[in-house]
Order: sequence, then C-alpha cells, then structure tokens
Amino acid sequence: MRKLTAAVALTTAAVALATGTAGTASAAPVPAQHPGQHLTLHSWTLLSDHGPGPTPGERLTAQVSARTVDGRAQGHVVVQHVFETSGSVRAEFDVDCLTVDGNGAITATGPISKIVVTPLGGKPHLYDEGHHPEAGLTFYPTGEQHQRRAGWGRTDPDLHTEVVRCGAVPASLWVIDGGTFLQR
Repeated sequence: MRKLTAAVALTTAAVALATGTAGTASAAPVPAQHPGQHLTLHSWTLLSDHGPGPTPGERLTAQVSARTVDGRAQGHVVVQHVFETSGSVRAEFDVDCLTVDGNGAITATGPISKIVVTPLGGKPHLYDEGHHPEAGLTFYPTGEQHQRRAGWGRTDPDLHTEVVRCGAVPASLWVIDGGTFLQR
C-alpha cells in the first residue's frame, strides 16, 4: 500500500513538474541578439517553488548548457525535482531557441525529449512517452527585492498552458543558489 501511495504522489509530482505554471506564457520577445551574434549560456541553479528559501524534503534543480551561433540554437536543459520520501522527476529538453530580451531575461525553449519518473527504491520509467511538447526555462534579472526568479513550464492543453517557442515563461520559481552565466 505504501508503494502505491508513493507512486501516486510521485506521478502527481511528475504532472506538476512537467506542466510548470498554470498561466499562459507571454508572447515571444524580440530577441536582443542580432543574426550574426553568438550567445553561450551555462547555468546550474537550485530552485524553490515555495518561496525564496529552501524547501525541506525537496531539491529542485535546473541545469542548462546552450548556445546559439548565427541564429541557430542548440543545447540541453535538465530540470529535476527530487523528493526525499517518494523519488524524483527529471524533465529534459533540447534547445531550439535561446533569447535575451530587452530587460535581460534569458529564455531557452525546446521540445521535451523525455520525462523520467523514479519512485523511491523503484525503477525509472518514462512519463508521457511519445509526447514532445514545447518547454521553456526563463531566468530573470534580480528584482527590486533582490530576489532572483525563474520560470519553468511546458505546453499542456489539458491545463490550458502554452509555452511559445522563444517566448519567456512567467516567473514561478525562486533561484536560491547557483548561477547563470551568459556570454555574448
């Protein structure tokens, strides 16, 4: 019975991680880069979906390695949510667009390549196999309250969420550790 309860909790977490925010992403920004400009983004961040401090019993991380050369983006993003008592959910997507808007928000978007759910003590399995919705991760500049924010989401018609290719994802997370490095 405990394994079933843990599997249900982990699947619910997978849906939450896979869907991100319940809002709709804003329209695609006008990229700050010019067609011949090169961008390189490297990031590892510890995130929280509950506020500006760590969440006990959970570890939410995002890792990005992406670049754009002559207007073509490539790279990989991994967002992983680990729950001490039930397992982990790992979503990965390949970057098809990397932009920096006029306010300094950095966005990477692309189709989800896989979501892996691993129950505590169990075997990993693919969630939503065969579906490759657009996903996005946006890092926002430090705000007026000196907080770093990020947005994470994926298109999910059932929840009326949409991530637009090259579009910023609304801030839904707090960056509590790590860094994001952009080179132009």
